[in-house]
Amino acid sequence: MGRKPNKLDRAYFEKKKNPKYDDKDALTICCGESKSQDGLRKGNKNDWKLIEEHIEEHLRMYSNVKSVEPKFCKECGRFLQYLCEIDVDQTLGYRKK
Repeated sequence: MGRKPNKLDRAYFEKKKNPKYDDKDALTICCGESKSQDGLRKGNKNDWKLIEEHIEEHLRMYSNVKSVEPKFCKECGRFLQYLCEIDVDQTLGYRKK
């Protein structure tokens, strides 16, 4: 009987379906994101609406956040992360009156 793997991740199941599967082919060259995962795109209007809604909710929930900037891959346009600018004075408890 074969050795059981410790982790069952996407690569395990992809290799089970296709024995010639290679992990290196599963990621985009430009940003290292999974090719099989359909993420948010910069030019898509529906995706942009979701990003705006998330940022609006984040700004409403966290008063110490000044602004939120979505970051996209320059080559393929996939959404990568949000960068938040924090108001340090509010974080430390110094609020203007």
